[in-house]
Amino acid sequence: MTNRETVSRVRTIHKLLGDSRITDRAILAEVKGNALILMKQKADQRKLWNSPSAFTPIPCIEMETVPLGECCGISSTQLVSRSKLELPTIAESNYPLIMGVYDIGFSQDLKYAPLNRYINLQKLGLCGRDVYYFIHDNRLIVTKPNVALAKIIAIFDTDPSDYLLHPECGCNPNKKPCESKLDREFKVPGYLISTAIEMASNKLLGTYFKIPMDHTSDNKDDTVNRA
Repeated sequence: MTNRETVSRVRTIHKLLGDSRITDRAILAEVKGNALILMKQKADQRKLWNSPSAFTPIPCIEMETVPLGECCGISSTQLVSRSKLELPTIAESNYPLIMGVYDIGFSQDLKYAPLNRYINLQKLGLCGRDVYYFIHDNRLIVTKPNVALAKIIAIFDTDPSDYLLHPECGCNPNKKPCESKLDREFKVPGYLISTAIEMASNKLLGTYFKIPMDHTSDNKDDTVNRA
């Protein structure tokens, strides 16, 4: 399902197809916000990781080699690779919602470790030949130098559209997207879509038309109590 189809479903439910008081952008933002709440709940329950449709890949992240101390404010001359630009903010529940990070062109697996844990592993001599990654100041850090391109698959709190370019646009995130945001895939597991749309519809009707919101959900798997 695309973002455009999601917006259309909300408009169709309440016969708002021609109503200009609610913009497509407002509808989509509300549905996405509620979908994110539901996905974080599922992540806390360890029920999200088998739902690849929830995760968005950023397939082309340009990297640069810098000293670890320079990019992370610590005393270290170790060379690492850092994303040239900030990434969209990655969603978190009890932990960052990252399915994986990959060094394009190399088959070596990258392991996740927050900066403090990685430093402790180094001090204890436990890193071995393993390569780790972490996010610092919204930059992706890979703990080896000369990584040219990386890929991340994650759930994002902020819109990753600037990074999601059609392949023919190249790798430069400063270029304009090749397609409308409304034509992109609505990234949420199918079993949560109806609940997210219902929550968003109630909120929008309460906001724009002063219709009292329904604070409960009939979905037994996902209880929604919104004050």
